[in-house]
Amino acid sequence: MSVASEAYHLLNKAIYHYENENFEMAITLLDEAILLDPEIPEVHYWRGKVATHDLNQESLEVAIVELSEAIRLKPDYADAYFERGKVYIQKGEFEEAKKDLEKAIQLNPKLKEAYSLLAQIELISGNDEKAMKYLEKVSHQEGDDRYYYSLGKIFYNAGKYQLAIEQFNKTIEKNKYFVDAYVYKAHALANLGNYQEAIENLKKAIILVPEEISYFIDMAKYYFEIGKQKAKEGNNIEAAENFIKGLQIDYNLKIEKEYIPVIMKAVKELLENKNYKEALEMTDQLELILKEPEYAEFKEEFDKLKKEVMKSLPLKDKIVKFVMDIYTK
Repeated sequence: MSVASEAYHLLNKAIYHYENENFEMAITLLDEAILLDPEIPEVHYWRGKVATHDLNQESLEVAIVELSEAIRLKPDYADAYFERGKVYIQKGEFEEAKKDLEKAIQLNPKLKEAYSLLAQIELISGNDEKAMKYLEKVSHQEGDDRYYYSLGKIFYNAGKYQLAIEQFNKTIEKNKYFVDAYVYKAHALANLGNYQEAIENLKKAIILVPEEISYFIDMAKYYFEIGKQKAKEGNNIEAAENFIKGLQIDYNLKIEKEYIPVIMKAVKELLENKNYKEALEMTDQLELILKEPEYAEFKEEFDKLKKEVMKSLPLKDKIVKFVMDIYTK
């Protein structure tokens, strides 16, 4: 077997190990191949791809060097331009990425993902129209999750929220673990006033990434918006329940003063309906809210309401409340 043949044999074995995620063996085989023949562009290309597996700055620099060498040896190497463009995106060097991706599609117009990545770069730059033009290049092909997500963001940024939701739905159909699709879909729904469905999508995002605090904060805000909607409809109990749900998630939120009487009315309606336990729970929540100095004007009215609630409670509930107050003070 010739030296070149042996080098290609090692390359093929390296590709096999790469595809099976055995990256250490892949790079070992590629190192052996490059010692045999350093002029094979595919060896440098795959060394670059293996390097991108580790997303630290040093590995990305190695990837740039290897992919650049592959391009030097094979100037029409579309895949190498494409991979180097992806590395530049990871490094945040979007202008360099754009040059490589444009060169990649010039050499191979069928590189669908390159159009999608170019669209993302234009989105980052706020160029929605250019992003749309890139995505139109693949609009007649079967889209992947990233394509639909990018298209959804374009519609979202343009304020076309229903169209955005349709694209985020397609994204999720392709990839049910695409967290940002749920998040953007939630915000699009909220912009259309559909806060309950927005909350349901944020819950799905939280299941996937439970440590992301911003999802909880947005959910709390949307509960507040539902509360305001219900208050306008005259549904005091549901309004109060949603305000409280929001506060239970993010107690830093502030209820506007105009909605304090809504909660008080809700307590009175619960008493009228003989829902004593819920009336008491809502009263306790309201008491916590009114501890803030800005709500001082409601203190006298609240004290009367609280007495009314305590007076209405069945004896057993009064005893339980009395005991709980002893242990919580």
